[in-house]
Amino acid sequence: MVSSRALDVFMDGIPCGRVEQTPTGNLTFRYSPEYQAVPDATPLSLSMPLAATSHKKRAVLPFLQGLLPDSDGALRTIARRFGISPSNPFAILEHIGADVAGALQFMQPDTESPDGTLSRSTVKPVTESDVAGMLDHVVAEYEDGTPYNDAAGRFSLAGAQPKIALHQLPNGGWGVPSDATPTTHILKPAAGNFNRLDVVEQLTMRAAALLGLEVAASELTTIGDWDVFVTRRYDRRLNGGTWHRIHQEDLCQALSVSPAKKYQHRDGGPGVSDIAPLARSFPLEEDRRIAGEALYRAFVFNTVAGCTDAHAKNYSVLLHGSSVHVAPLYDLATYAPYWDGESGIDLAMSVKGEYRLQRISKQMLISTGVQFGVPVDVAEDIVAHFSGHMVEAFDAARDELQGRMGSLPKVADDAASNVRKLPLIVSPDRR
Repeated sequence: MVSSRALDVFMDGIPCGRVEQTPTGNLTFRYSPEYQAVPDATPLSLSMPLAATSHKKRAVLPFLQGLLPDSDGALRTIARRFGISPSNPFAILEHIGADVAGALQFMQPDTESPDGTLSRSTVKPVTESDVAGMLDHVVAEYEDGTPYNDAAGRFSLAGAQPKIALHQLPNGGWGVPSDATPTTHILKPAAGNFNRLDVVEQLTMRAAALLGLEVAASELTTIGDWDVFVTRRYDRRLNGGTWHRIHQEDLCQALSVSPAKKYQHRDGGPGVSDIAPLARSFPLEEDRRIAGEALYRAFVFNTVAGCTDAHAKNYSVLLHGSSVHVAPLYDLATYAPYWDGESGIDLAMSVKGEYRLQRISKQMLISTGVQFGVPVDVAEDIVAHFSGHMVEAFDAARDELQGRMGSLPKVADDAASNVRKLPLIVSPDRR
């Protein structure tokens, strides 16, 4: 008789519980009594509170799915490499669960997490040519499922775009961790259907930062033949010479929604009516107030800037004990440089039931603030701020990038010029 399989789960090196999968595919997660007894312990997910010892498949499955790539090609590649099913996230994490988003590690039963030894300093340096090869192969994985037995195969990155995770060395070079040292940066090659999306993403991230939003630190670089968008992981922190994992989850995981349903518009996934109540349910009152406004500000920015990929997986929260904070923003990209100026722009999340940007008014955005617990007068100021200063922010971001790169591809000018034409923008020449 085939028995159940199990994986022990560690939170930054501390054992917190066990995931079990039965032969029929049923999943459960159970917190260990010792972890539940820890004062102000951090939950695995907002969907799996510590008050309950055991959690069922309804919450466990989407949480595990959210730790894996969104690409079917990448999942098939991993599955072929290890002889497992691409639709079984538990089986995949048996092989690549040692370094995932947040503070978690998934280990074979009765295996100590290397994090527990605090041996977090061994990194194998790799050359630029090595990194270029990794980028070549990860793009092939996402595009056609070409298998690649990479040296960093124990890492799992969620998302729909090809990317790799590496550890940045003190000299600025790259390395692959070989003990408990976590990866520190995510490298995303400019591949896919959108021309120089790396430039557009950097401009949008910098514009958001200039407008006062907290975003993940990022930069552009060239590695081999690839233009690469590099993000510093906000869920990794160096403290006293030791790297630590900081726990986080995206809003699909927090809401027990499969990543296959991340788009409200296309998939019936989470929208404002889901994420706003989630923020209002955070354990601490001060966190609820701060998170509500932070999520609303991010939602308004994404709407005004025409960021059409702002689905629930592109918002995350940081978890620490009972405290919950909105994570720095990531994967921000305006559609402006690819827009012809006339066709409709459809958003990932609706504003008062409307997805078409051209049909959304500032008043609709302002009234949405109430759902996040934001007073009307504050919501008015937030909408006016982003509508009135978006053009200047993109102009400044473009000038900043030009100062670093010397020359810019046409898409950078297209982004700055087309942002002016977006429906909710008040450009300087229209004031």
